[in-house]
Amino acid sequence: MSHFVSKLDDETLRCLVGALDESGQAVSIYDADDNLRYANKTYQSMFLEGYEGPFTFTEILRYGARNGIGVRIDDGDVEALIARTLPRRRSVSRKSFESDLLDGRWFWIDHTILPNGWLLTVAADITSLKHNEKTLRQAHNAAVLASRTDLLTGLPNRRHILELLDEALVGSAPSGPSLCVTMIDIDRFKDINDTHGHDAGDAVLRHFASVFREKLGRHEFIGRMGGEEFLVVLLNTGLIDAARLIEQVRQECAGGGRRNGDVAQSYSFSAGLVEAYPGDDRHTILNRADRALYTAKRQGRNRTKLGLQRENPTDSADE
Repeated sequence: MSHFVSKLDDETLRCLVGALDESGQAVSIYDADDNLRYANKTYQSMFLEGYEGPFTFTEILRYGARNGIGVRIDDGDVEALIARTLPRRRSVSRKSFESDLLDGRWFWIDHTILPNGWLLTVAADITSLKHNEKTLRQAHNAAVLASRTDLLTGLPNRRHILELLDEALVGSAPSGPSLCVTMIDIDRFKDINDTHGHDAGDAVLRHFASVFREKLGRHEFIGRMGGEEFLVVLLNTGLIDAARLIEQVRQECAGGGRRNGDVAQSYSFSAGLVEAYPGDDRHTILNRADRALYTAKRQGRNRTKLGLQRENPTDSADE
C-alpha cells in the first residue's frame, strides 16, 4: 500500500507560505533560543503592530504590555508572567490552551515543539464561541436564580429558604453561636386583598420583603413560604437580638409608605420565634415556630411569641 509523500519544492513552499500568510489563524515559529523566525499577517497584527524589535518572545510580550496590545495580563505584571511562562513553554512536545487578548478576542492556541527544538504556534479565533459560552452560562445562571426566587418579592422561594435552613442547622454546632428561626404571617391579609384589591396586597408583600431585607446581615435570610407567610433564618443571633430585629421591622411596617414605586398601606404581622436546640432538624424547629405563630395569632395578632419548649405533641408555645 502506497503512502503520500509531500513534495516540498520551491513552488510548493512559496504556496504554503502564501497560504499561511493569508490565513485567519495566527501562525508563528520561534527558534530554539526563542527568536521569532516567522509570523504571518494575523500574528503580526496581534503582537507586532508598530514594533521594530528585538524579535524575541520575552521582548514581544514586554512591548505588548507597554503599548496595550497582545495578551491580557490579569495582574498587569508582565515580568511575573514571563517568569511563570518560560519554564513551561517547552515542557511538553505539544499542548493546547485558550488565551484572551486586550482587544477582547479569544484564541485557541496549539504549541508544537519541532524536532530541531523550534516552536510552532497556531492560534484559531474562538471569540464567537466564547461569547456563546458566556450567553449560555448567563442563561443557566438566570434559570437557576429564577428557580430559587419568588417572583413577586425577589426573596428566596419556599424551596430555597428551606435549603438555607437545612444548611444553617447542619452548620450550627451544639455549643456554638445561636440560630433562631421565625415564622411570620401578615395579619388579615385576605381583608387587604378583598377591601383594596390584589395590587394593594402585592404592594404590602413587596414592602414587607424590602423592609426586612434591609435589616438583615450577611448571615441572615428571609424567604417567602407562600401566600403571606415568610420564614426568617438568623445565624449567630440569640432570642433577644432576634426579637429586637422583628420589632424594628414591625414598627416600620406599621407606617406603610412608598418603596420602589409601590405605596403600601399600614399593616401588621404575627411572628413565632424559636431558637435551635441540639439535634433540631427542619421538622422539629418549624413545628415549634408554627405553634408559636399560632399562639401569636390566637392572642390577637400583631405580636411575636417565643416558642421555648422542646418538641412534644402535647406542648403549646410558651406564652
